[in-house]
Amino acid sequence: MRKTRVAIAIVAIATLIRLTLAALIPLFPDETYYWDWSRHLAAGYFDHPPALPLLIHAGTTLFGATAFGVRVGAILAGVVASLAMIVTSWRLADSGGASAMTDGNGSCVILDDPGARAALLLAVIPAALVGFVIATPDAPLLAAIALTLAALERAIASPPRSRETFGWWCAAGLALGVAFCSKYTSVLIPFGVFVALLSRRDLRARLAEPGPYAATLIALLVLAPNLVWNSHNGWISFTFQLHHGLGQTRGSIFGRELAVIGGQLGLISPVIAVMAAIAVARAIRQVADARRFMLAVIATTVFVFFLVSAIRRPVEPNWPIPALVAALPLLATLPLRGHSRAWFVGGSAFGAACILLVAAQAIGRIIPVSPRRDPISKAYGWSDLAKAVKSAETRARGCPVTWVAADRYQDASELAFNLPDNPRVFALNLGGRANQYDLWPRLYSVAQPTDCALIVVDEGETGERVVRRLGAAQATLVGPALLTWHGATVGKRAIWLVRGIPAAPVPQVELSPAQSAALSATAVALQSHRQILDSIVSVYVRGPGPALVTTTAETGVTRADQKATIDARVDSLHGLLHRSGFAAVYRDSRYHECTFVRSSERDNTDYGYVFAPDGCRLAGSEGDGVLRLEHAQDSWYAYVSPERRPD
Repeated sequence: MRKTRVAIAIVAIATLIRLTLAALIPLFPDETYYWDWSRHLAAGYFDHPPALPLLIHAGTTLFGATAFGVRVGAILAGVVASLAMIVTSWRLADSGGASAMTDGNGSCVILDDPGARAALLLAVIPAALVGFVIATPDAPLLAAIALTLAALERAIASPPRSRETFGWWCAAGLALGVAFCSKYTSVLIPFGVFVALLSRRDLRARLAEPGPYAATLIALLVLAPNLVWNSHNGWISFTFQLHHGLGQTRGSIFGRELAVIGGQLGLISPVIAVMAAIAVARAIRQVADARRFMLAVIATTVFVFFLVSAIRRPVEPNWPIPALVAALPLLATLPLRGHSRAWFVGGSAFGAACILLVAAQAIGRIIPVSPRRDPISKAYGWSDLAKAVKSAETRARGCPVTWVAADRYQDASELAFNLPDNPRVFALNLGGRANQYDLWPRLYSVAQPTDCALIVVDEGETGERVVRRLGAAQATLVGPALLTWHGATVGKRAIWLVRGIPAAPVPQVELSPAQSAALSATAVALQSHRQILDSIVSVYVRGPGPALVTTTAETGVTRADQKATIDARVDSLHGLLHRSGFAAVYRDSRYHECTFVRSSERDNTDYGYVFAPDGCRLAGSEGDGVLRLEHAQDSWYAYVSPERRPD
């Protein structure tokens, strides 16, 4: 009984610390992104299954749209994971929590109790601080995996073909279904179980029982709503995760493998990570206990999978953490004597010190490191941005409706959370990856022509490009916004007020390598002949269009001297066109303030030479595909009609 109280006390203290940190540290962008999901409950989302949004929805229903409300579900998931691992450790050690091991004086020694040791490990490893304070899918994932493994341990310990073992298999399937609904990488757990069942004769006999198949069926039934949602949305979640995990290769194989190992040493702490690996290796070699063998194989399977995955592309440090859930009970039951005991104490103390340091830095920024080098800085400055946007609303007087939007989903979700009354904020996604906001109604579909919008983008030319791609009739820079953290600048944004939002953004197209090369050469040629082009466009900028300048130079010109000047310039332009592989220069009435150069290639790509600073704006409601390019502070546009879009 005393051991039970000690283990529970450790969990309670750790939970109290996590609750305090949850209330004091602002939400990170990914957390507000998931919080916005929780306002639109569904069976699936672009990035992940629905378990975390359900947890967040429950927390904010009880505690409001606060950092504490968003995170309390993740913290409670940490309590569940801790209790499940404590029980598993007791069962593996065959202690059942009935009596405590004592030292020579008969006093209770916490380190000799597997359950208390498991509770201590989960309290001091940095991964627990990240996984069970920050509201990410890892929180319900790790809790569900811990419950799955606890049920599997009971299923293997129960007599074969008994009602008891079948019941535990079913419980494992239910918990595994929750893991499936938390994160798709949880599929590695049943794969590890299957490998373990095939690896030993006594475990292979379990494949003749109905339990493993019932567990698989139950898990799939729990996941079924998400599968239906994906089938109705083009399997978008699976496609995204496959691309995210197995996408484009970056860096060297050696560097990526070192990053996987280094990430685990950082998240688990070096000493505890090495001791956990030793515990797993011993459990695989010592085949007397099928339960320990199964946990070791599961841990090994998960970790090896991500080591192999790193051959293809970088692996995030938190991805292999499910292996830790299987490894910690093995470490908690590892005999500790002499040096190993000292290493365990030292590793635990080091992990606790790291957690305290991270917590102090997150709350008070005690180490004045550059915000660019400190990932904690990503949680700060968003209230400053929200205040700047709120102040900018005064510039939108006279607008019937003023919407708020940002280019990236991180900015959009943080604004939605930090602005008063948590309004709907749109993510334009014109400069970043696709995400959940693409599946919801877009700004273009809800805004009326008379509406206004405050657009939050990066400062400088990068943000201006996003605003231009928006295609609004008017765009005015309201001002900059600084994001700060205890006096340090962690980010800069620009706020634009736009009016006349179109029904769709200006689309982009992909050019073939040959077209890209031709366009690059043309950009240089256009730059060197800028005076010729400027003079031609300046004459015809107010003339009727379309007008093929190379053949109808007299259109709109009444004075002979002007015509002679234009003819001379057109002759020069002809040489430029032929040397660059292009056929003609013309104007199009659909576009404002723009003259085009037509390619002589079969695709007939039109390269627009921009005369006005506002660029080529489409007069109608539908237009061509467009790719904007930059060269020597001058702008050109490549337009491709939909019916002849290049491959």
